[in-house]
Formats: sequence, structure tokens, C-alpha cells
Amino acid sequence: MLHKLRPRDEAASLRRALVALPRSYETEAEFPHAGFALLSGSSLAADPPLEPAAIGDLLHLLAEVGRGDLGVGRIYEGHVNALLLIRAYGSEAQNAAVRNAAAEGAWLGVWNTDAPGKPLTENDDVLSGAKNFASGVDGLTRAIVTVPDEAGRKMLLMPLADAPVDRSWWDPMGMRGSGSHVVDFTGLKIEDAHRLGQPGDYTREPWFSGGAIRFAAVQTGGLHAVFDVARDHLLRTDRASDPYQAQRLARMGLHVDAAHGWLARGAEAWSAAAADPDDAAKARRLVATANAVRSAVEAAALAVLEEAERAVGAAGFNRPHPLERLVRDLRTYLRQPNPDGALRNLGDAIAAGDWLPGEGA
Repeated sequence: MLHKLRPRDEAASLRRALVALPRSYETEAEFPHAGFALLSGSSLAADPPLEPAAIGDLLHLLAEVGRGDLGVGRIYEGHVNALLLIRAYGSEAQNAAVRNAAAEGAWLGVWNTDAPGKPLTENDDVLSGAKNFASGVDGLTRAIVTVPDEAGRKMLLMPLADAPVDRSWWDPMGMRGSGSHVVDFTGLKIEDAHRLGQPGDYTREPWFSGGAIRFAAVQTGGLHAVFDVARDHLLRTDRASDPYQAQRLARMGLHVDAAHGWLARGAEAWSAAAADPDDAAKARRLVATANAVRSAVEAAALAVLEEAERAVGAAGFNRPHPLERLVRDLRTYLRQPNPDGALRNLGDAIAAGDWLPGEGA
């Protein structure tokens, strides 16, 4: 049965509540429990729309959460990714267990990156090695981790209570609260219930590359938040009527609106590929569209950051001005894996005729 679509004003209300939470540099490196308490209280966030036909609503939700708090958005996107993977590849028992746990406030993550020199491996149902960039570990109960296999990377849905965490590694400029620490799984036993899907499912296309539209949605929320703060600052300081500042507002507004437009195009391509999973052309178009979305959103975000920094000036780099944290968080979160490869692959798709500007899904 299709998820009952909720009004988008519920997502907007959640975003406003996230923005209103008190913030402190001294505590921003801690897991954002207050933000996730708000998500737990929202039926839309606790039970997100995961059906392919509702992908537009899901991207809108992710953008609104990111607009409210980028750190919360980053971790929440991982939770959504985990739910999607379990929905696609998990057993009935796994899906039921995760649904029940999520309904009681459990949060999940997806960790693919191995710690340098200590890759996660499996031998006789026992794990050895660690994952880094383990976002949200201090507030999650389980995570999908990947392990290499000759047939493709395998997924394991592992409980986290007994996994040691090294918090000394994660000391970034921004996104400090996302807590992307190192988690060591050495010695943990793999049970049958931990195995998720088949080898190769995790990187199955077009969903692996196409999933980039989700983090692009959170980034879109982040650049929208930068616009919000810059606009509020100019209005509060009575500088919005300055002709040069008005031009900055106009340029920022165009970039924000364009980013949201790219999300709509990504949603269209996702829905088309899901509706016809045997259509190779639609699958290729989704991958190319996702590469276009992430590239365009990154460019829009960098442009909005530049305009906002110039509009607000030095005051925006001085705590507790809200722009100071947003600049750090968004510039950090924009550094997603392989942006050059994504753009190159888009160019290849254009050359092959798999994706052309101005054409829909």
C-alpha cells in the first residue's frame, strides 16, 4: 500500500522547530539529541515516504530537515538510506524488526568507508576491521556496514552496542555534531539475522549512484538556510534596499530555486526508473540525472555561500552569528566522494545521448 502523503507544511513545521533549537559552539560536537527528538515526534520523519511514487515528498522532507539543521540532515539521510536498503533487500522478518524499532525511536545508519589500513573483513562469521566516517554513531542503534566479497560488497545490519568507538579522529571544521567517528567491529560475531540481501545488492545500479539525489536534497536545504540567514541579516540591518545587496539577494534566490528544481528533476528520473525497472535507458538516465543533480546543487551552494559571505561581511564569521556555523557545516558537507567522476560520467552520458539538457525522464 502506498504511503499516505502528508502535507508539506508538516515538513516546514519540523524545519522551523529545528531552526529554533538553542545552539552553542561548546556543545555542537555532541550528537544532536534535541533535533532527533523533534524528528521522533514527527510522523513524517519517523515514518518517511519511501515508495518510489513519493520520492518527491521524501526529497522535500530531506531538504527541510537540512534547512533546519545540516548535521541532523546528514545523519537522517543515512537513516532513510538504511530503511530503503532494508525495504528493497531485507527479509520480511528484518523489515518487521526495523519498522518496530524505528517506531520506538531507533535510528540507523549506512557505513561503507573502511578505516585506512584496517578494512572490514569477515572470516568464519567473525568480523575484523573498522569503519570510519561512521556518521551518527553516538545516537544510532544499528548500522548497515559493507564487507568485500568476490561477488560484490555484502551488507550486514549490525547492532552497535558492543562496537568500540574511537572519537579522537573526527575533528572537522564543520558538521561536528554528525560525529563521523571510527567504529571497530573486530571480534563481533555475525548472526544470520545480520545478513542483508545478496553480495552486490549495495552497489546495484541505478539505485547506488541514483541515491546521490538524497544527499543533494540535504545540501539544498543547507544552501537554502544560508540564503535565509543572509536575507534576515540584510533586513534586520536595513541593508536589503542597497542596490548591490538587492542584486545579491536576487542571485541567491535564483540559485536556491534552481537547486530545488534539480531535486524535482531527480525525483522524476527516480520514479520513471522505478516504474519500469527493466528499461536500461531509464536506468542510465537516472544515474546521469543524479550526477547532474549533485553537480548542479554543489555549484549552487558554492555560489550562495560566496554571495552570503559578501552580503553579511565579517559579522557572519563571528560566533554566535548563525552564518558562521552554516558556512562551516555546508562547506564540509559539500565534500562528497568523487565529484569530478560524477561530472565526467555526466559528460559521457551526454556524449552517448543517454541524458540531454531540456529533456525529461
